[in-house]
Amino acid sequence: MFRHHGFGRTERQNRSLAAYLAAVGGFVNSAGFVLIGSFTSHVTGNVGRLANDLATKEVGAAATAVTMIVAFFVGAFLAAMAVETSVFGRLGNAYAVVLLWEAGLFLLFLGTSTLTPEAHPRLKDMEAALLCAAMGMQNSLVSRISGAVVRTTHLTGVVTDLGVESARWFRWWRDTVGEALHVPLALGKKHTARPPHEKLALLLTIVVAFSGGGALGAILAVRFAHAALFVPTLAVVVCAAYAFATGRSAHHGVDPPA
Repeated sequence: MFRHHGFGRTERQNRSLAAYLAAVGGFVNSAGFVLIGSFTSHVTGNVGRLANDLATKEVGAAATAVTMIVAFFVGAFLAAMAVETSVFGRLGNAYAVVLLWEAGLFLLFLGTSTLTPEAHPRLKDMEAALLCAAMGMQNSLVSRISGAVVRTTHLTGVVTDLGVESARWFRWWRDTVGEALHVPLALGKKHTARPPHEKLALLLTIVVAFSGGGALGAILAVRFAHAALFVPTLAVVVCAAYAFATGRSAHHGVDPPA
């Protein structure tokens, strides 16, 4: 998953990366909602929440939304800086470091389970910021590795692309059936070329993995509370070890073509 990056990657490598880390993203997003009442794996909802809070003059709630947005940005920024610079040597080392940072943020979140909202009124804001920063790191890292092909912390763009690809496949199926039956099933230009299946497979992989991870995260968070975050923490640590072991042949300075 970590030996190549950008356009040097195979579809199988991208699907493996998507399946593993999209499951982590879905898990954290759902578990975070159960535990602190906020979705933390994307920014769109928090921007909408900020606009609503400003309109209703809920200053405290607006500040919370800003904190979550900034935390996601900072996580993405730090991950990109780690990968784009040569401080850690080979890319595999940089990937591993970013993943360990993400795991560290999860551990800090786990540490908050010993605190009480009565003693720390802004506890949930701090917890939300930790998870947002972790998800920002993951999204930035995966985007860099895959050349912006894979996203693992939200599904809006993925479902949009899935709709586009499904339309292409429907047109091909419709025209193929029409030719077989000698019945014109469409008006206008026919589209008889079969679309490539790789992108559709990748998009479906992300949706299934994120949804599955989300379901598991919600179930375990209800049962084990904060301790549920041990699951993505362990998953990310294992991923970091794999990145270090297999990504040693990946070098800096080889960017995908624009």
